[in-house]
Order: sequence, then structure tokens, then C-alpha cells
Amino acid sequence: MSTQCHSLPCILLSLVLAASASADGLLQNADFSQSLDGQPKVLAAWQLTHAGKALYQWVDDDGHSESHSVRYEGQEGVDLGPWVQDFTGQPNAEYVLTAALKSGGKALPLVRVMLPGDKPWRLASVQSKGETVWTVYSARFNSGGATKLQVQLFGDYRTAESGKAAAGTSAIDDVQVYLAAEAPVQVKPKDAFTPPGPNLALNKPYKLGAGPNYGYCTDPEDATQLTDGVYSVGYFWTQKTTVGWSHHTPALITLDLGEQQPIAGVSYSTAAGVAGVSWPTNIVILVSDDGEEWTNVGDLVRLGTEQVAPNPDKYAQFRFATDKLKARGRYVQLAIDASPYIFVDEIEVYRGPDELLTREPAGKKIANVQEYFKSARVFSAIVWRLRTDLNAARDAIQAADLKGTDKQDLLTKADALAKEIEAVPEDVPGDFRTVLPFSDLHARIYALNAPLLRARGLPPLSVWQRNRWDMLAPTDAPDPAELKAPPSLEVHLMRGEVRGAAFNLTNASDDATTAVIGLTGLPGGTNPRCVTVREVLFTDTKDRAPIAAALPDAKKTARGYEGAPQGGEVSLPAGCSRQVWLSFDTAGVEAGEYKGQVEIAVPGGTEVRVPLTLTVHALDMPAERTIAVGGWDYTNGTGSYDAKPSNIPLLIDALRACGVNTPWATAGVTPRGGKYDAEGHLTSELDFAAWDQWVERWPDAKHYCVFLAVGGSFEGETLDTPRFGTMVGDWARAWVERLRDQGLDPRKLAVLILDEPHADEQVQTIVTWAKAIKAATPEVVIWEDPTFQNPNEVPAGLFEVSDVLCPNLPMFMGFNEAGRRIYLDQQQTGKTLWFYSCSGPGKLLDPYSYHRGQFWWALKCGAVGSCYWAFGDEADSGNSWNAYLQTRSQYSPLFLDATSVTTAKHMEGIREGAEDYEYFVLLRQRIEALEKKGVSAAALAQAKALLKEGPDRVVAQMEGSQIGWKKEFDRSLMDQVRVEVLEVLTKLKDL
Repeated sequence: MSTQCHSLPCILLSLVLAASASADGLLQNADFSQSLDGQPKVLAAWQLTHAGKALYQWVDDDGHSESHSVRYEGQEGVDLGPWVQDFTGQPNAEYVLTAALKSGGKALPLVRVMLPGDKPWRLASVQSKGETVWTVYSARFNSGGATKLQVQLFGDYRTAESGKAAAGTSAIDDVQVYLAAEAPVQVKPKDAFTPPGPNLALNKPYKLGAGPNYGYCTDPEDATQLTDGVYSVGYFWTQKTTVGWSHHTPALITLDLGEQQPIAGVSYSTAAGVAGVSWPTNIVILVSDDGEEWTNVGDLVRLGTEQVAPNPDKYAQFRFATDKLKARGRYVQLAIDASPYIFVDEIEVYRGPDELLTREPAGKKIANVQEYFKSARVFSAIVWRLRTDLNAARDAIQAADLKGTDKQDLLTKADALAKEIEAVPEDVPGDFRTVLPFSDLHARIYALNAPLLRARGLPPLSVWQRNRWDMLAPTDAPDPAELKAPPSLEVHLMRGEVRGAAFNLTNASDDATTAVIGLTGLPGGTNPRCVTVREVLFTDTKDRAPIAAALPDAKKTARGYEGAPQGGEVSLPAGCSRQVWLSFDTAGVEAGEYKGQVEIAVPGGTEVRVPLTLTVHALDMPAERTIAVGGWDYTNGTGSYDAKPSNIPLLIDALRACGVNTPWATAGVTPRGGKYDAEGHLTSELDFAAWDQWVERWPDAKHYCVFLAVGGSFEGETLDTPRFGTMVGDWARAWVERLRDQGLDPRKLAVLILDEPHADEQVQTIVTWAKAIKAATPEVVIWEDPTFQNPNEVPAGLFEVSDVLCPNLPMFMGFNEAGRRIYLDQQQTGKTLWFYSCSGPGKLLDPYSYHRGQFWWALKCGAVGSCYWAFGDEADSGNSWNAYLQTRSQYSPLFLDATSVTTAKHMEGIREGAEDYEYFVLLRQRIEALEKKGVSAAALAQAKALLKEGPDRVVAQMEGSQIGWKKEFDRSLMDQVRVEVLEVLTKLKDL
């Protein structure tokens, strides 16, 4: 039914209303009620200069506030630009963009504010999430120094990306830009902020605890830019109006207000969400009357995210702001915690009522800011996680299709939980762990999801399956359609192999419960030793991105519930999912196909059985891996990073169990205490105690790799003298003799002289050392990992002296074919190729493509070694189970603390990757053996094709440095190809 009004009074009224609306905002014809000269396809005040006008219609039959709107009907491939309107704003002012959007289900309309020019920049945007009813979106932005701005309208976000239309329909209405202080309440975004008083910090001086050191934005004006009233516009950390630090936390900024002032609020403007830049984890606000004694009056991250927090996975500018302070002081200090980068363009301090001058600021007196940070960091992260999960629960409740008063009841519960969050005590228990949920309050927040699951048709207990390597969140759940076909597990492997399989459980009841997992029908009887049940724990990270990675053994239960199996017990928080990981170890298991089942039971009688087929092929996984597997574990001496005397034996056991055969040691294991004569000859015994201890910890290693970390001299002798070469030669010769005395092949010793050389002077040092070592002991392997951005710039001398060349794999993936060929061709000269990776944070990287995938790249490229930084590096926190303690990126694929080592999906990815590699070694060996026997080429054609094409297929999937865990793609391909190899090997077995 049309809502058109054709009478003159009605038309005049519409024009008056439109003019009134425009008077409140900066845009004309914001409600699309006016066309130009009566032309339905030409909107007054809006321009569309590109082709594609026909895809838009000015309609008078479906609007948001009134009957008018712009309707989009996309056609695939048509060139299309946006509808635009230029407008004038004030510099360095806060604005709100708002628009009513409606999707036809496929096209998602987008409205954005741009800074036009040679390098246009998006200041703000709103985009439909697919709602098929009118939905109002709002976004806040600051104009920076700009006054000439532009609003752009797209019927579908895809046209903004490609310039090409795509099929689908949508509608746009009521597009407006307001000064933030003048925006109607109903359109103000959650992060809109109205200062409680004048900005006391404007043009005031400040001191920085450490000089800014981020090159792209550092300049002399950093000394004044934080209080000059100018906000950055453009890519934040490349603007000179921004101040930035790299690898320095906390950053201390102390503002001098000139005299004691009443303080009601503070704001801190920053950006993050891309390129490894994370949001601040906490910003401690301290005040002082004299600059000596400080009082903590709040955490600006906590106070500034009460309504909304920035998205950790999307670039944005965000202002942490609060008007909740009741403080006074001449000095205001901000202690900012973020890593590895800290960026800020403006800090404001807001005046409060005069009565604050007579009050002592409420808060903890801080004697040592650096020391206080340890506990403040953890507390801030706890509150962040609670708030973020509660906000997500609220959004889910609002979007849910609930009956009667159920939605309001849940929102009322959410409001009560929000008050409990604000009352969480600041003193964090010493045994706190970032295992989710980490408190009863947190569990009750997750439990809000349970009624939503039931409303979607889920039963109290659901058993479902997705790829075990995919990222999983605590409140992820299956679609009802996924439950129509019950899951089944099918596992293929050789004898002596370790592989995983997994399924998920979802608890849609209002109460936490436990599930007992039992296995029957497998070799070894009920709950056999060949299968370990592991509970996949959700843990938070320093970057506040939860993961499901830790794989502790499920709690053993001697007796199940009545009628339930015995076996492993896993916890099921209300409203949450839990993954169960089954680790199969077929050592000693006879070949055959076994039809079993997984039995799952929870209290109250619910039982589910999942079919399980285990096929053990009549082939044997070699006990020793062909490929070298290492990870700078530094388990020599008293250890390094988070490898400590109390956990080193456990760490070594865990690494060896996962196929690690190439330990790394620091220079602490090198021979010590030598005396040398005038010519440089060794005249005394060397001390091998540290070396002997390390070898004893790692008997029968494939390689013993040592990071020498040399300088420009040896025992005081500089590199440019003949005596240097003699000294190093005798030293190396004595070391090799020690290996021979221990019954070790000297070729097992590999030395990394300088790490990641990327400059000519570094290469010259390596060449000098390498020549001295090789002249005396040609058996010793020179191992180097060059990181020249352009492979053509690697000095030839480095290639000449190196036995092993180990490029960084993500860098290698980014090279063009010619760049890769420079390393690959070195194999033809007798050099050995390895790969290593050192990206981070390690636990946010994909166990499938980053950890397991490196071995497939090795297969494709002929590499014989695979290393990772670093098995023992948990950011010097000492505890993987409390990631909030970390002040930088972590890298370990395990979960460590002082007295335990627990495997994780990342480490299992390394284990399985090494086994994948062995499949192709066995395939190549079998092909070669059959060719020697004279088996026809036709009989081997499939095997030969698979030997080449298998790794190519897998690697092609990972081109483009696809190492982030959150990326969505098919993670089943490696196992598909692996099973193909297994089947071919089985066929070739009896030829």
C-alpha cells in the first residue's frame, strides 16, 4: 500500500520537515524527500556522476522516517560509483554519521564519510548487517584538520571495493551528519562522548617517560602534539600528528596543568586493529599535586569501554574517554600498556566542579608505577573480557527470536551482571588463569546464551562436528540443520603414528554439567590405551582473542554416571560448546579396520553414541623422522625465556614425544676457559661441562644446533688478525674431538653464527667466522637464516660459506618466483634448504597452515628442516595459563608454567606435519625401490603424480601468507592428500 500524499499542504509540510532536519545536521535532503525538478532519478543535493544510475530508484513507497528512500537493485558487473554529497565541517570536531539501512538479504548497503583528495581516507562508515527491516546505524568520527568532507552512499558494500555492481537489493534513508554534541539521542553511537567540562590540557606541556621511536610518525613536534587540539586523519601511525612507540611498555605521559585543577574526565585518542597493532590493554590514570606522590584514580580502558569496546580485528580510530573521575591535581600521568606498539594523537583532561578541589582523590596510592602495572594489567584484562562477553550476549539477545517477555527477562539479567562486573575486586588471586570461563560471574554471562540456543531448536546436549583445526569460540554452536546428520569419526593412519580427531559438545541447558567420554570396539578393549581423551580448553590471549588450543588429558573417572561409560570427564559450561580431542597412538596396534563408537553421557540420563572407524594400515611410521624438527628451545643450562630448571625435563619430554629431534642451545654450551699462545694455538684444556650436560639431556639428537651470537672478536682477539683464525680453528677442533669422544658424528653439530643477517657488515662477520671454523673442522655445519627483503641483495659470500640456508617461510612465501628460485637453486650447489617461522603472537596463528603447513612447503621445495621460534617463549611471563601477564608477543606452541607442560593444537600441528612429511619420504622410497625391481612406469604413474602434485595442491591453498587462525577456508585438504598417499602406499606394498 502506497503512503504517498499528493495534496499541496502535505508536500509543503514534507519540505518544511526536510528543511528542519537539515538545519540540525550538515547534509541537505538527508531524508531523500526532494528530487531535482521533479526528476525521480535525480536527488536534490546528491550527485551520481558514474554510470549505473539505473540501478537506483527514488521511491515514495517505503521509507524509514517517512515514505521516501533510495532503493538499489544491483545487476552483476555494472560499473558503479557512489551517490555523493560534499559538506563543510569544523576542524578537529567530533561528529556523528547516521543512516537508516535495509537489506534485501544479499546486498548490504554502505554509507561512509570520506576525506576527499589525492589520497582519500575513510573517516567513518556504517554498513548493514543484513537486516531486512529498517535499521539505524551510527558512527562517531573526528574531522582532524579537515573542513571539506564528503558523504558517499553505496547500495552494496561490494561496489565500494570493486567499483562493480553485484546482484541484490537494498534501501537507504535518513543519512545525516551531526556535530556530536547536537546529535539526537536516538542516533548517538555507543562510543559517542560528551566532555563534562572544558579541556584543561589544551596546549599544556607534558613530559614523556621515553622518547617516541616509531619512525613513520616520529618528529620534533611530538613534544607538543598530544595537547595541540589536532587529531590525526589518515592511516594513523603514518601521520606526523601521531606520537608512537615500538616495543616500549608502559609508555608514561605526564601532563602539567599549570596549577591544581578539579578533574572530571580524561580522553585518549588512538587507533589499532590491523598490521599487528593492538588496542591498549590498560591506561592507568594517576594524579598528583606535586609530581612526586601519585594516586591511581582509574583505568581509562576500563572506564572508556563501559558502553562499547573497539573491534580487535578491524582497523579503527577510537577514543577511550570517561567523565567518571572525581579527582584533583596539577599533574596527570597516563601509563599506557600495549604491545608491540603504542600510538596516540591527542590527550584531553576535562575540568570538573570546584568542589573536587577540597576532596582527597579516591584511589590507591602508587609508590612504583612499573611494579603496579603487573597487577593492573591482569585486572584490566579481566574486566575487558567480562564486559566484552556480556556485550556480545546482549547483542545476541536483542537479535534473537524469543517469545513473550523472555527477551526482557534476559536483558534484565544482563543488567544485573553488568553491575557485578563493576564490583569485581581489583586484587587478583595469585593462581588466576585465563581459562574461560574464569569465574562464576563469567560462567553466568555465558549462560545467557543457553535460552538462545534452545530458541534455535537445540536440545540440552548437542554433538556435532567441524574441522578440528578451525577456530572455535566458547558460544559457537551448530545450526539445527547440522544436527540432522549425526557426526561420525573416521581415522586412517599407519602403525606407530599419532593423529588426532575431534568432535564438539554444546550444553544448551541453564546449568553447567560434565560429560563422560568412553570408547568401545577398538583394539585393547573399552577405553584402550591407544586413544587419549583430551579436553580442549578455551583460553584468552594477551590480545584478548579467545582460542581453543590447550589439550590437557581429560580427567580420568573410575566410574561413570549410572548407565554411563567409564572414561574421561570433560566440563560443559552452560550455554557453551566444548571440543573433545581424541589422540590416537597406534604403536603396537595390529593392522586392520576397527568399528567402534564414542559413548557420551551426562547426568540425568542423556546418552549419545558417535560411530568411530579406526583403520590401521599395514605400514609402519619410522621411529625417527627424516626431517629435522626444532624450535630454539634453549633447554641447556638453566634455560632461557620460559624454559626453567623446574620444567626443562618436562619440556624436553613433550618435545621429543612430538617428534622434535633437533634441539637448539645458546652459546652457553660452547667450550670455555681456553688459553692461547701468541700465534693463537690452544694451550689448555677446555671446559665442556655445559656441552656434556646438554647432550645428556638430548641423547641421539639428529642435529645439535648452537646459536653462537658472536661479536667482532674471540677471546679478545679481533676478526682482522691472523691470530683470530688460528684461535677459532683450534677451539672448533677441540670441540669436534669432544663429539668424537662421545661417539657423535661431528656433522651433527650446526652453528648459527649471527641470527637473521640482513646487512653486508653482518655477512662479513659470518664469512670471517665461518672460514675460520671450516678451515679447521670442515665437518661442522654452518647454518644461517638470512632475512634480506630482496633475495637478490644477499651477498654471494653468505651462500658460499653456509651449508644450511634457512629462509623465513612467511618471507619466502611473499617472494616472487625469481626470488624463491635464488634459494631453491642453491640446492644444486650442494646447499641444504630448511625453513623457519617466527611470526606472532604464536597462539593466534593457524595450527594448520602455519605450524603443520610448513612441512608441506618443505616437501614442495625439497627442504629437509623445519624450525619455529620458539618452543619455550611465552613472552617471559612464566605462565601460559595467565596470558594477561604478557607484555609482548608469545611464540610457544605449548602451554607452560613452572611445573607443567601441556600440548596444544599448535604443537600437534607440528607433530602431524612431520608425519605428513614422512608419508612422502616413504612414497618416494617405495617408488625408487620398485623402479630398481623393474616395475613398469604405468604401475607407478599414480604414485609419481601424487609425489609431485600432492604438496603442490596443499601449498597452493596457503599462498598469500595465510597464517592467521581466524581466516576461514577448507582445512581438510592435508588429510585428504595424506590418506591418498596412504592408500597408494598400501597398493604398492605387495608389488
